Amino acid sequence: MSQKQLTEALAVVQRELAAADHLDAADVKRLRTVMQDIEDVLEESSEPKESLSQHVSRSAQRFEESHPVLTETLGSIADILQQMGI
Repeated sequence: MSQKQLTEALAVVQRELAAADHLDAADVKRLRTVMQDIEDVLEESSEPKESLSQHVSRSAQRFEESHPVLTETLGSIADILQQMGI
């Protein structure tokens, strides 16, 4: 998996967040925080506080039934991050 694939998956999540106006505000905030954490680590401006792949996986579980595309994309991001060792 490449950083390009990760970037593409992050863009999908951003689009899903923009279109998911029925998401709980706390969930949106949590997802935006996860996305920012990933971007910070990719830009090497911070060290991950915990395994980002685990953090993303936990976030994905919250949306399993209500947002299958978001869940699948977050799962892909978690896999990519794990393969990158992040």
